[in-house]
Amino acid sequence: MAMSKGTELLTEGLSKGYAGKTKIETIYRGGFKFKRSGHIDESTGGIYHDEWLSARTGGGQELAIIGEEKITRLYAGGVISPDQLEKLGITKKDVIGYLIRKVGELGNKTRLFEDCIPAPDGDWQYVYKITDRIESVELTRALEAINYKGVRVFVHGFEICPIRE
Repeated sequence: MAMSKGTELLTEGLSKGYAGKTKIETIYRGGFKFKRSGHIDESTGGIYHDEWLSARTGGGQELAIIGEEKITRLYAGGVISPDQLEKLGITKKDVIGYLIRKVGELGNKTRLFEDCIPAPDGDWQYVYKITDRIESVELTRALEAINYKGVRVFVHGFEICPIRE
């Protein structure tokens, strides 16, 4: 799938949320505690919405609508156990901080439809790899990972698909 206004809005909304430019709220759905953020693009009227389980592992869903285009990006995974992190001499905060920095730096080069494997940052390495495309429903599956000293410390699986009536 190619870049579109909807996929651009997914990137913009996520970037603004990670940069702390959107309000993050706590909500409860079916007994689960979620975090929620959103963004409205004033120039296009596009709406971005993200809800995620605020935990070490879990998942969430992003939605974007701009004009007639609607798209969703689902994600699940998280950070390895605190005991494993401690053995490496790092924390969950270190891992998530690196993730936020890389997603901000890479923008629309990642979490969409192409592999993104930038050069390592010393002991750290970010990787986003497409694992499957199912053209009949325009579904793209991908895996995002962070390695520290060669050990996978974070992983997210993604599914991206337009919403069709």
